[in-house]
Formats: sequence, structure tokens, C-alpha cells
Amino acid sequence: MQAALELATGEAERATRLVQTKAISVEEADVKAKARKGSEAALAAAQAAVDAAKLEVDFTRVTAPISGRIGRKLVTEGNLITGGPNGATMLTTIVALDPIYCYFDVDERSALKYRELARQGKRESALYQTIPAQMGLANQEGFSHQGTIDFVDNEISATTGSIKARGIFDNKDRLMSPGFFARVRIPGSGEYEAMLIRDTAVGSDQGRPFVYVVGADGKATQRTVVSGPLEDGLRTIREGLTREDRVVINGLMAIRPGVVVKAEEAEMKLPAIAAAGVHDPER
Repeated sequence: MQAALELATGEAERATRLVQTKAISVEEADVKAKARKGSEAALAAAQAAVDAAKLEVDFTRVTAPISGRIGRKLVTEGNLITGGPNGATMLTTIVALDPIYCYFDVDERSALKYRELARQGKRESALYQTIPAQMGLANQEGFSHQGTIDFVDNEISATTGSIKARGIFDNKDRLMSPGFFARVRIPGSGEYEAMLIRDTAVGSDQGRPFVYVVGADGKATQRTVVSGPLEDGLRTIREGLTREDRVVINGLMAIRPGVVVKAEEAEMKLPAIAAAGVHDPER
């Protein structure tokens, strides 16, 4: 094909020069030009056939676009398989292990809460950038795996009323595998300064949390507080306490406002060891 094209090209160029001197007719020069174009088309068709054959040979070797662990072989040598977009035979499966993805659903109320916090500038939104996330497996206490949320879907499911999100976590030790159940925790509020006290120090008066604070005169004063979640076994106090306050952490049932408390200081992080121990709150 290449030789035929070179011959047709040479004849067409000579015909172009000869027709200028009227040594040949215009019709004969046109025939030579059309013959060259025909040879070019034939060469292109032949090259396309070669490329298609190479592609078919490449298809005999299946390569994965990701690294991971391959599953069992579903088809053995000698079996008939089919290809194409519909009804193709599955040969095997492969899953990525490191990093590993964790998909979970966020209910509509929580999604609206997070977006409102982002609108107020109190919390970053996973819609616009990655945010930190923690994960724990079914046999683990707490959330020992650190990762980020890197994807949030674009609509709320009309069936479940939730929106799907995805976290990405390191899995270098191959502890996690696709399909495992996991618990995911993400920041649910903006950053704020808070105190940490023992949960036993918090009482409730008609649903309002309070603590007893011992003043410089040794008398107990009831202080209404705004409490938050538990953090490492300690109750978060968002409002109502300062670093200088001494909080009663044991014996709340025996204390009344204005009563003089004979207090002994105790570590806030340790179990209660005194009937009316107090300690400065920690941030």
C-alpha cells in the first residue's frame, strides 16, 4: 500500500507539471490526482485494520486500573465468554485496600444543620473541602482510625431521606476490608472553648443541667451550665464555668446551695474517691 501511494503521488506530480505545458490533457491529470487520493484512502484503511488487530491482541491481556486484592476466578481457561456493553461475562473482581473508602448516609436534618453552620462560618463543609473524620470497626471501642471526608453526593435520596457521603482512611495493615461494618464520627459543630468535668458532677433541675461550685468562703453555689457530649469519659461544659471555678464532683445529693462544703481536691480525670472532692475544670 505504501509503495502504491508513492507511485500514485509521483505520477500525479508529473501530471501537474505536464498539464502546464499542455503535454497531457487536463482529464488525464485529474485521473492521476484521483488515483493518488484513492491510494491514500486505501493506505489509511489498511493502517486502521492493523490498529484494530493490535487492539484485539491487547484485549487478550486484562490489566486493572487500580491496585488491590483480586477475588476468585469466575471463569476457567477454555470456557466461552462474551463481551460488549450488555451481557458481558465477569472474569473476577478486584477491590482497593489502601486507602480504603467508607460510605455512609447522613440524614436530612443533620445535613441541614451542617450546611447552616457552614453558612454562618462556624464549621467547614465537606461540600467544598475535605474535613476530618474518625472511624471505628464493629469490634473496636471508640474511633481509632483517622481519615477525611472527600465526597458528598449531590442530592437527598427520596427513598431514605438521606444523602450519601464518603470517607477515605489509611489501611496499610490491611485490617479493614470492603463490606465491613463501621462507625463514622465527624465534627458536628463549630470549634469552641469548653471545660471538661466528670459526668457525676452534673445534676439536672427540670431538664436544665447544673453543677455546684465551691466559692472562696467554702460555700456551695448552684451554677446552671450548658453541657455537651462526653469526651474521653468527661462531660463537655460549653458555658457556665471558668478555669478558676472549683466544681463538686461527688456527693451532690448531700449538698444544698449555701451549705459550707468541707472539700478535698481530686484529679478530674480519676474516678471519684472523695465524698465531696473538687478540682479546677480542665479545658
